[in-house]
Amino acid sequence: SPEPLAYLEKRGLIHPELIEAFRLGYANRTLGYRLPSKDSQAGEAMRGRLQKLGLLRESGHEHFNGSLVIPVLDAAGCVVELYGRKILPDHKQRPGTPLHLYLPGPHRGIFNLPALQPSKEVILCEALLDALTFWCAGFANVTAAYGTEGFTEEILEALKAYGIERVLIAYDRDAAGDRAAAELAKRLQGHGIAPFRVLFPKGLDANAYAQKVQ
Repeated sequence: SPEPLAYLEKRGLIHPELIEAFRLGYANRTLGYRLPSKDSQAGEAMRGRLQKLGLLRESGHEHFNGSLVIPVLDAAGCVVELYGRKILPDHKQRPGTPLHLYLPGPHRGIFNLPALQPSKEVILCEALLDALTFWCAGFANVTAAYGTEGFTEEILEALKAYGIERVLIAYDRDAAGDRAAAELAKRLQGHGIAPFRVLFPKGLDANAYAQKVQ
């Protein structure tokens, strides 16, 4: 679809293998057309499963409608979490519309899990789009938390299991990012992992900074 392609270009996320490598998608209200009729037993059962997962809301609308969708995959390549980023301009969104969406329930999975396997050092971003920014710039050893409060125990256990020795914390350079990075550094040190802070200029995140220094 042209809308998410334009959004990726606007954010500087330009790489010939990006969409395939991370199985990026776009929710545009066409999911219902791809399902069996809602009047059929199969269609009703499938919609029930999708509502249970959180992909469809009780109203029948797509949860991620209007969003660029990034899946988080496990070691077997199965989707365990989804992140959606609304891409319409702010003036076309209803007031109060959340720009960032996930599946209901606790966060699961480690974004870009293969990055942990070959490296002793990993870049940890605050957001998935920031991680994609590093990846497009040639830094494959990158993963992401789910926001400033979204560094999960599962991510920590994966870092330990893969023998990661150094984590470069590339959180946003704002009050929330600085505070979360400091707390995370202490947590990592407690598990024998050396933390370093990637310092962007004040007020910038990885993606915003990358766009300024092309």
